[in-house]
Amino acid sequence: MKSGLSRKIISLAMAGALLLGGCGSEIAEMTDEQQAQVGEYAAFAMLRYDAEHRSRLVDYSEVEAADEALRRAAEAAAAAEEARQTETGENQNNGETLDANGNPVDVIDNSQDDAGYVSDTMEDFLELPSGVLLTYRGYTIQSSYPEDSDVSDYFVVDATNGNKFLVLWYSIYNGSGAEAQIDFLEDNIAFKCRVNDSNTATALVTMLDDDMSTLRTTMRDNDEMDCVLVFEINEELSNNVNSIVVKMSKNGADWERKVL
Repeated sequence: MKSGLSRKIISLAMAGALLLGGCGSEIAEMTDEQQAQVGEYAAFAMLRYDAEHRSRLVDYSEVEAADEALRRAAEAAAAAEEARQTETGENQNNGETLDANGNPVDVIDNSQDDAGYVSDTMEDFLELPSGVLLTYRGYTIQSSYPEDSDVSDYFVVDATNGNKFLVLWYSIYNGSGAEAQIDFLEDNIAFKCRVNDSNTATALVTMLDDDMSTLRTTMRDNDEMDCVLVFEINEELSNNVNSIVVKMSKNGADWERKVL
């Protein structure tokens, strides 16, 4: 019976490694310590649920040990998967624009228009680390941001009646060769936009992780992320957007650029 249980433990450990390894074509390689943590959890799980080890009286210390083994196994597998994705480049977003939920978004791409947009001018104004690139991707008109989100997991912002959101999309790429600190919140930057040369709006300050106006993050080398500026404009105006000018203010200095 003991040999049967051992085979079950080995099978469960292998299955756990496969399931936690992600959807990539390669299985994440684990260190000896990480493999031991996964095996430890498998052993506790088998003892906890095996019919021959059931008891009406439960030793709570064993339950705590099993839960701790689960946590350590999950952390070990996640670390191995992250290392694999970094090595294979799977943590890149492959040029897709993603919302706060990680879902692809179709933006109206004006980045190739003759709008006079020069991204490195914005980077200089924001004093980004050398090698960090900030690129305008386009805009969307939305009633809420993010759209189609699970409200139990994410904070959702809804436009007021008669208004729509003008969402400007940017991507930040860290090609500096080292970790880069991005902190627009500390710099107290004011973001505004002017639509059709006459209507000015101030960017909303939200609780969203990808809100560019409050962005504070550490990017690893070769990482890329999407971020947004969310403006609320009149619904009628949202149906007839002909030009967009982005304006930033920081420490008494102003910068603006036409993006559409």
